[in-house]
Amino acid sequence: MGEAHEDIRSAGGDVLAVFQYHGTDTRDFCRERDVPFDCLGDPEIEGYRAVGLGKGGVKEYLGVQTLVPTVKAAFKGHFVGSPQGGDVSIRPATFVIGRDGRAAYAHYNEDAADNAPTEEVLEALRSAS
Repeated sequence: MGEAHEDIRSAGGDVLAVFQYHGTDTRDFCRERDVPFDCLGDPEIEGYRAVGLGKGGVKEYLGVQTLVPTVKAAFKGHFVGSPQGGDVSIRPATFVIGRDGRAAYAHYNEDAADNAPTEEVLEALRSAS
């Protein structure tokens, strides 16, 4: 989402990343990577539970389907870091929240490489605005 941040803002949205780290660790993680949007910590994973994020198994994180995307990301300078805490088996998700406070889009990652397609996020933003 960092690479698409300006497109997202142009479409009337913004990005907020939520991590399982405490505040200081979250801040440091985002600063070290020059994340261009706000980052929040949720060390008690209450938000994760509230939106129904589930746990993945070993194959979702170390399976063959994650190999090519991981290598592509590495060539762009994006590397998998070491966990700072929390439950690394909880799969991430991407949401677009409309002005009415309702989810206009939800993408629950099936595995570590299954990120929400940027164009789908932008389309949902345009529809929700």
